Amino acid sequence: MEIIESICGEKRGNFNLSDIGNNPNFIFENDPNFPTLTLFYEDGKVINVNSWIECANYVNGGWTDNLLPKTDYEQVFSIVLLTFAISIYLFKTIKNYVKKQK
Repeated sequence: MEIIESICGEKRGNFNLSDIGNNPNFIFENDPNFPTLTLFYEDGKVINVNSWIECANYVNGGWTDNLLPKTDYEQVFSIVLLTFAISIYLFKTIKNYVKKQK
């Protein structure tokens, strides 16, 4: 319940999440006093919620208000490889410069 309140805010009304369960026909009613929140799922799905109970239901199902970063390992590898190549180039350049100064 703590994570639900940290994302959705303080509980508004007398709701019970177990009433919703896995009912695919449950319809959430918009709450004009609830600010629309955007929630994210780990596979990249995005949803906007318009009531506390809707928000609590999705957060209870694993949704969060933070976009979880996905790491592109090929991009990270390329950056590391490029940094390594530049470091070797600079090291050799400085080494040659020092040799010429002697």
